[in-house]
Amino acid sequence: MSELSFDDFARYFPFAPAALCVKECARLTQIRRYACPGPILDVGCGDGLFARIAFADAEIWGIDVDAKEGGWALASRAYAQIILGDITRAKLPRGFFATCIANCSLEHVPDLDAALANIRDSLEPGGRAYLFVPNRDWASWFLSVRALSSLGLEGPARSLQGAVDRVFKHRHLYDEAGWRARVERAGLRVEQVDPVLSTATTVTFELLLLPSLFGLVNKKLTTRWTNFPRWRRRAARPAFELVSAAMAADGETAPTAELLVVCSRPG
Repeated sequence: MSELSFDDFARYFPFAPAALCVKECARLTQIRRYACPGPILDVGCGDGLFARIAFADAEIWGIDVDAKEGGWALASRAYAQIILGDITRAKLPRGFFATCIANCSLEHVPDLDAALANIRDSLEPGGRAYLFVPNRDWASWFLSVRALSSLGLEGPARSLQGAVDRVFKHRHLYDEAGWRARVERAGLRVEQVDPVLSTATTVTFELLLLPSLFGLVNKKLTTRWTNFPRWRRRAARPAFELVSAAMAADGETAPTAELLVVCSRPG
């Protein structure tokens, strides 16, 4: 099965930079392997696009600390409820959610233990959480980092790797054992920790970062990634072919980029 489907890409690309599309569409492929009954809690919901595509027929509640993102989430009409607040302190309904999804949000939260405890308490007994988190050394697979290493420049390579994580504000970076320990410490039962998203997605993400910076600037100025979704929709097919070619050219299919922690509330 391909990591990215054109259907998902065609729905994402009009509203997000290509680099972000690569990662989000690969995560959509992964989450569809699981039944995700509602009500669903979407932690760090952002603009709501991921949830709207992934969970079209479920009751979804979104929570985000960023009021601007919450506004876009509300406009997306993907959610039954939007909570503007910090996942570590927000008053969530106890024992209510059948499913929680955290799409690469928890690594940014300073108090990870409090966030996980709040998620645990909001789940119904037996309810599951699906946590997409970065693998500790994901940035070591950047072509630029590997190029420095191949030249024997290990110090600059490590510095660049660290700089990438600082740019993306990663406060928590662990390997499989580390993420398992953190989640279990919060009283959640870890069912599996699956490596997901190939090295090829990381390499393609890196190659697309520079052109995607225009989207970041636009978001700072207008709160949205793109301004002309109708035009971008027409460009979705050639953009998808370019992304697919870049991933095929890299050819590294090992899942080194992220981990999907599947856990549940005991009971």
